[in-house]
Formats: sequence, C-alpha cells, structure tokens
Amino acid sequence: MGVRYLDLVNDITAPLPPMPVARLGPPALTPLRRPLSEATVLIVNSAGVHLRADPPFQFVDDLTCRRLSQSVAPTAVRPCHPSPIRRPGRQDVNVVHPYQRLSELAAAGVIGRPSDFHLSTLGAIKQLTRIVTELGPAVVEEATGAGADLVLVVPLCPACHQAMGVLSRVVELAGIPTVSVTGARDITERVRPPRAAYLDYPLGYSLGRPHRAEEQRQIVAEVLALAESATTPGEIVDLPYEWPEPGWEDRIVAQYHEERDIVRGQREKEFAPAGDKPSGEGGNGALGRHLALEEVTALERMAAAGLV
Repeated sequence: MGVRYLDLVNDITAPLPPMPVARLGPPALTPLRRPLSEATVLIVNSAGVHLRADPPFQFVDDLTCRRLSQSVAPTAVRPCHPSPIRRPGRQDVNVVHPYQRLSELAAAGVIGRPSDFHLSTLGAIKQLTRIVTELGPAVVEEATGAGADLVLVVPLCPACHQAMGVLSRVVELAGIPTVSVTGARDITERVRPPRAAYLDYPLGYSLGRPHRAEEQRQIVAEVLALAESATTPGEIVDLPYEWPEPGWEDRIVAQYHEERDIVRGQREKEFAPAGDKPSGEGGNGALGRHLALEEVTALERMAAAGLV
C-alpha cells in the first residue's frame, strides 16, 4: 500500500497528539450528465498553484480558491505549498495541476474540453467545517459558472487528502460529479471521496513524473474514466502503475524526517493559543485546545446529518 502517511506524520510530530482524520460514511454519487467524451472538465488542485505575479496562499487554513486560466503559460504559475513533497510540482506544474494534459485529452477525443479556467487552493486546511460552509459552496459556484460537467480533484500533502476529500463530497452532494487521485490511501479510506484512483507513487508525484507528458496523460485519462466506470460510492480503484525505483518508500520517509520542523509547524496550527485551556479540561497543556480534533468531530456530525 505504499507509505502510510498518517503514521509517518504522527511519528515525526510526536509528542503532539495524532493528526485527527475524519471517518466518514458513504458519500453521494452523482452520475455524469453526458459521456466523458463530451464533458467539460475542471481541475481543483490543492498545491497552492498561483500566478507568479500574485502573492502566495497562506500556508494553513486559507479558505480561498483562485482561478487559473486554461491558456496560462506554465512558466507564469508555481505551487507554493510548503510540504516536503512540493518539489515535483515545481519542476512541472502538470504533476499537480494537469491542465495541459486536459487539452491533449480533448484533442484525442477522450474528454469534450477543459473548462476555460480551473481552481487552485492550498489544502492544508484544519477548519474542515468551513470547507462545507464556505470553500465547497464557492467551488460549486465557480464550477457551475464554468459549465463543468466533471471536477478533477488533485490533493498534495496528507492534510490535503483529508481536506480535498471533504471538498469532493461537498461538490458531489451539490450535483457535480467528481473524481480524485490519491497517493495517501490510508487517509482517503477514512474520508471517502465519491470516486478515487490510487496511484502508488511517492506523494507529490500526484499524476506522474515531471516532464513525462505521455505518462501523465495516461494517468489523468484513467482517473477521469472513473466518472463513468465507478458505481460504488467511496470506491478506490488501484491504478496499474509502479514507481520504477525500488526503495522509494524509505527515501520519502527520510525526506519527511529531514523536514520534520516544517510539518510540525503546520501541525501546531491545529491548536488554540497556549494556555487557552488546561490539558485536564480538554486541552493539550501549553498548546491549548486541539481545535482540529474538534473540527473532525463536528465534521463527522455534519456527515451523519447528510450535510457532507
């Protein structure tokens, strides 16, 4: 199953409490309105891809989304996600935001067309309920305005896999089909986006290796095909690709350990200011209340009520 990223994050950020991840029930499943070969596809990436001329996203709990034109030059955009696995997307933005691959798939008749613009977020979001009440509705409005028949959701880091899984569920519940790719199966199995394809590559290589357009194109096509073939809500389909270098799991674990301070800094944003509440009263000593755990609990209640 590749790397168990939740265990890895918990290991390198100890003695912090484990990173909370919601366990959600079966999601809504909205059928595709027209054949994939006629569908308009919109991307939502969580790598914080932005125009170089614009300021970057906030690294944690940025609930905004930005438009990225389908015609933008690759050299005009860059991911700003701070995670240790950010580098492949900086080498080739299509690894995390495969908009050029969509153009090629449209030319080949696999899809109808890419939407005129796509959406970018930074998925290190701890305030999960605000995805349901703010970010999700904003994405639905943008996707509807773009005439999207299908939304391709591309998470990056472990936290992104939870946040984008929730976002997929919100968009699907609003009546727009989604497909997701996942490299962190252990987290996706808990959150259960409507349809997901598992790519057993190192996290960060979301849709293939940099500058390998044919590989990326094949992977994107297989992920999009789930819109027609997946019939079980929350299904995860294994993609038939194997990373060519043995031992990559050990290398990515070592990379996370080398940059553990970055991950810990992000995780510390899960907690209220120091002294907010003593550990004996539901807090975590000097870190205060575990707000992210409260968000997960609230999200699970929303899901039980059919809101996500």
